[in-house]
Amino acid sequence: MTATALESTEEIARPRSPSTTKLPRRSLLRPLGIVGYDAVEPALLAALATEEPLLLVSDHGAAKTMLLLRLAESLGLTLRHYNASILQFDDLAGFPIPDDRGTIRYAAPPGAIWDAEVAFFDEIGRCRPDVANKLFPIIHEKRIQGVDIAKLRYRWAATNPPASAQGDDATSQYEAVEVLDPALADRFAWVVTLPRYADLGDADRRAIILGVGAVQSADASRDVCELVATAKALLPTVREVSGDALAIYVDVLIAKLAAARIDIGGRRAATLFRNMVAIRAAHLALGLPGDERACRAALLSSIPETVRRHIPRAKLLAAHEAAWRETSLDADDPRRTLLAVRDPLQRALLSLTLPRLTRVVRGEALSGALAELPPMDARVVAWTILPHILDATLVPPIAIETVATLIEDIAFDGAAVSGYGPHREWAIRVRTALSKTTLPGPTAEFIHGVIAKHATPAAQLTGSALPDPLDVIARLCEVRAACVSAIGDVPHAAIAGRT
Repeated sequence: MTATALESTEEIARPRSPSTTKLPRRSLLRPLGIVGYDAVEPALLAALATEEPLLLVSDHGAAKTMLLLRLAESLGLTLRHYNASILQFDDLAGFPIPDDRGTIRYAAPPGAIWDAEVAFFDEIGRCRPDVANKLFPIIHEKRIQGVDIAKLRYRWAATNPPASAQGDDATSQYEAVEVLDPALADRFAWVVTLPRYADLGDADRRAIILGVGAVQSADASRDVCELVATAKALLPTVREVSGDALAIYVDVLIAKLAAARIDIGGRRAATLFRNMVAIRAAHLALGLPGDERACRAALLSSIPETVRRHIPRAKLLAAHEAAWRETSLDADDPRRTLLAVRDPLQRALLSLTLPRLTRVVRGEALSGALAELPPMDARVVAWTILPHILDATLVPPIAIETVATLIEDIAFDGAAVSGYGPHREWAIRVRTALSKTTLPGPTAEFIHGVIAKHATPAAQLTGSALPDPLDVIARLCEVRAACVSAIGDVPHAAIAGRT
């Protein structure tokens, strides 16, 4: 699969000639008087086109409620707006009344959900657990108490981020917001984080100050309806043209996310694929390129774990870039083989041994693989390969620096074992076990330092169980043996004067 295969959907909208006039950029929200959210418009349009559940996440005052209410109004939909923090089950369904046939019907109050086309659960992060459990089948199945909600099409929700999902740069702490149950969060196909006011452009901030939100364009409803209809019509064509390529990309992407400790299950994998298709259709409807930027936008709006814990945006982007790079390579490109290797140890070694790779590619692959390895494994690998890369013919200097940084503290300063008697006895057992191996002296000393630094609990945790030295040493010797088997063994004494 090549980059052309992944990007072929763009041809639906326009020829690939640089001189061709591009489709004009359209906006979903600006006609509604909502500015500053251009970056998330494709995700919102895709959610409207697919009718999959949507969760908006933002600080207070970000116009989440106004945004959703105006979208529903523009589409001519009957909306039920519920404040989930004070919601009672009777507010949704009404009062159950048994009839003569032994079945239950509901005496529904005016705000009940039965006639709704849109159900909007505001403040869902402040919802009581028992009520949240009752919302689950509504969001997932469009059913309540096992009964279909016949007219319901859209399920929307909004929340502030819980403390666990906020980064160090958070400006507000929402202590009353609870972390969503993972199963409930996973039922939202779209999890869209709105930009903060401070991150908006100068013109958009000033427009908000001047009250642009109070004015909607005369054609707002028509524009929204046209965009949704266009994106929906494009869905089958996008899937036919690029479905296979996108499926491969998603499969590789999930492996990259797993390496970054972001686990994706089967249901979310299928959702991620559908979202990739939908975002590409939305990009085309909006007059945006249907290329890798669409896949990037889909990823950023498709990970429910971001509403439960803080996942740096940079981590998601790195996974996307790595997956895109790998799936865009020609089939016979050796980089494709290298990047497809999921075991970071094997990838690190292949980065040094695979032919036809540039120094830059080798260095990037090596640095990435070392970052994915457990700390002790990474240091043993770095120690073993450093003599092979010091002359900078295999990898660039920045990669050599990465490797050297992993070992410098232990190689030059050693590692002390602190604690009480059990810690000292354990350290002696480690050294004794190492002395019985065939490891060269400097290597045995370095591995002792690695184990002392990374396998010993802190001194205040003296009661903690210490790992079996034989098990730890055997595993690290296996790591070293794999390195030596792949690239040979250069005595570290031979490089003492070059470090």
